[in-house]
Amino acid sequence: ADRHTIRKAMRGQPGELDSYRGEGGTVYPFYTANEQSFDDDDTPPPTPMWSNLPPPAPPETASRWKAVRKQISVAGRFWSAGQDRAEEAAVSALSELLQGLVAQGALSLERRLVEHRDTPPGAVWPHGWPPRYTQRVLQLPLTEASVLDLVADLSAGALPPLQYVAGLLHAAKASLAQLPNVLRHDVPTGCAVTVVGDLHGQFGDLLHVLRSRGFPSPARPFVFNGDFVDRGPASVEVALTLFAFQLLLPNSVFLNRGNHEERSVHALYGFQRECNAKYAPDAGGAAAYELFSEAFEHLPLATLLNGKVLVLHGGVDDEMTLEQLERLPRKEYAVNQANLLGTGRPGLVHPHMRARLAEIAAREKELRPINSALWNDPCAEPGVYPNRYRGTGLLFGADVAAGFLERSGLGLILRSHEQVPEGFHWPYGPGRHLATVFSASNYAGKTLNKGAYALLGATGSRLSDPALSPLPLDAAPGAAAPAASPAAEEEGATAEHPFGGLRFVSFDAEELPRLRVSQRRHQLVASAVLAQRDELLAAYQAADRGATGELPVDVWEEETRRVLRTPPMLLPPMRCFLLGRDWGGSPTVRYQAFLGRFRLAVPQLAPLLPYRDYLVLLLANLDAKRSGAVSSRQFAAACKALHSQFGAAAALCAKPEEVLAAMGMAAGRGSREGSVATR
Repeated sequence: ADRHTIRKAMRGQPGELDSYRGEGGTVYPFYTANEQSFDDDDTPPPTPMWSNLPPPAPPETASRWKAVRKQISVAGRFWSAGQDRAEEAAVSALSELLQGLVAQGALSLERRLVEHRDTPPGAVWPHGWPPRYTQRVLQLPLTEASVLDLVADLSAGALPPLQYVAGLLHAAKASLAQLPNVLRHDVPTGCAVTVVGDLHGQFGDLLHVLRSRGFPSPARPFVFNGDFVDRGPASVEVALTLFAFQLLLPNSVFLNRGNHEERSVHALYGFQRECNAKYAPDAGGAAAYELFSEAFEHLPLATLLNGKVLVLHGGVDDEMTLEQLERLPRKEYAVNQANLLGTGRPGLVHPHMRARLAEIAAREKELRPINSALWNDPCAEPGVYPNRYRGTGLLFGADVAAGFLERSGLGLILRSHEQVPEGFHWPYGPGRHLATVFSASNYAGKTLNKGAYALLGATGSRLSDPALSPLPLDAAPGAAAPAASPAAEEEGATAEHPFGGLRFVSFDAEELPRLRVSQRRHQLVASAVLAQRDELLAAYQAADRGATGELPVDVWEEETRRVLRTPPMLLPPMRCFLLGRDWGGSPTVRYQAFLGRFRLAVPQLAPLLPYRDYLVLLLANLDAKRSGAVSSRQFAAACKALHSQFGAAAALCAKPEEVLAAMGMAAGRGSREGSVATR
């Protein structure tokens, strides 16, 4: 019934409703003109609409407002009753779906989950357009959980709403503005810093590096060496991820500026178009592009590692010193592509500008080190030459690089800026002066180059140190390193220096999905271990007849397979993942320590773990538009359906608000705002 039907019933006109049932089964009548009025005073009942009698005199103001309040109260109770009936219908439908899932068994459940995971929000549109936006709240200051949630949403194709992007970029700009031109970091003993080259909007390559090395942490620092945006399809995602990690770990994540972080460049090569497509200008999206540009202007120019290795995007010149680079006003720099740096090409100058030519030339000379740091490239010939291919910057030889290192008291230059076939390259010969690292594989979809990243250990570290291992984090102990191509072997993928061991790790585009699938399998096994901890512990204790707390590896493996029902072909490659790298190939397994490696971040949710997949599918069924969010009422309906199906085992679902509270502050805020993120 709509409000007009309710109003007709209240006025006494014959309508479709004579009464309605409210909470607790109480019947609330609608009074007609021939019955007692719903007012408590002696105001006459409303005149029927079909009557020719003149309308009665208006009641007193107090009585009129009292009548209005009662009408609102009646309508509110009616609306609440309708919502309750709709929720009951939703719970009933979800219960039927849940019964079908339970009856079909585990294999059908897993198949439905795979279909759900492989269809991220927006996948029904070609290339994920129009873009989808998550309902998750991104609150500052950032926490580790909120940054990982952001990465998960971006990986699933869901962007954060504009207001949260603006807040993150404002915070990033303020943080970067406080930093010096040249950052300094000494790698802790037993650790290695990962240096990532050009990414150019290729979010998959960034995720591959993070999957291989792990997320940034104080023991796992990262340097991202510029050119985060342009040419690739996901520049916004790359930039947001890097800014978020830098805000979370300012002493472990270092961002250098590249030439594509300059406004006139990324306005031409795709980043501005991407921003306008993902955050429409007419809806305030133009502010997003401006905020990105302002944050880029404050990016530092270089990072000095172990006091000897200078990481910068482009290169050096014959006059540049580290001291010059440290004191220049980096925010004032803007590339002048019309000036080809001494080519002698004539140009037209407005008469009013002639008086300022000397001032402009002096300013460009002062900022020349910044231009060199962002644009210069190495070459085989000695000396410096104008870079006619790029239109700005210089080409510099080995003598120029050696002179800069000597003047600045440094040992090596690590730079990016150039796509190279193997992902890394020593232009002056292996181990000499300068190396290039480039991390975008199959660059822009037009080349077949590999991507690479560099690992630099602490001062005096050796290549044999575990931190410099080229293997992914989940590789089994004793596994062989990926075979290097002949070209990589000739260039020298490894080197030991007094300032630390250095290793380059190459990867091709085909490795990206392989590692992703492997880690997805690991996640499934870890979920199974968590869900069946008690069964596993009982099996291990039964097999441990001497109560030693240890089992031979083959016995541990056999019992684990039996309880988890894992195919034999899957478990051996997962030994390192399950047991941890510190296992080291020991012939025995301490099973209590093994089970202790797997625990929930929110222990209060442990009773729901066996029913997690059912909850995910129920929420996916409710999210018909694939928006990545459901209403708080829909979330409550899914929880009630679980409780109805599984009873006391899922008792926590009887109180959906407690489930949301246990999930964290973000879920609690989403509940109050009327929506809950499903991913």
